[in-house]
Amino acid sequence: MKTTTVLLGVLALGVLGAPAASAAATPQCTASALTVRAGERVSPNVADQLFQVEFEASRACAMRGTLGDLVFHDPDGVALPIGVVTPDPAGAERVVVSPGHPKVVYIASKKGTAQGYPVASATFTLPTTAADRTVTVAWPNSLTGPARLGYVGDYFG
Repeated sequence: MKTTTVLLGVLALGVLGAPAASAAATPQCTASALTVRAGERVSPNVADQLFQVEFEASRACAMRGTLGDLVFHDPDGVALPIGVVTPDPAGAERVVVSPGHPKVVYIASKKGTAQGYPVASATFTLPTTAADRTVTVAWPNSLTGPARLGYVGDYFG
């Protein structure tokens, strides 16, 4: 009887410990494992434009931080002189993107009195150290800049 109780206790510890071990072992996200879309949202601040870059995963993967090397391009593919402001990397938390549980990076920019830059696409690197981490995404609207980035995280509102 005691042998069975100890064995069941060891098995329970192994099963209960497994999710934590697999969460820590979640591979870093790669561009080929994600579907990435950019969209415009209604900003809670009337003086800002608000955009989101959404990440859907075909398999669970992890990221930490924000978009790197973000460059906006016009319809001809020419890089536009839009400044980018990134948050302090020390404040970022590791997030897991999994099928059915997308994550997002919000990007805010002051609304301009003029038309803004005619942004057609954006390129950036994922916040990982994976070799396959460069993404190009169609952009939904013009942008005045500078673009203020948030961390990869959950949707709000």
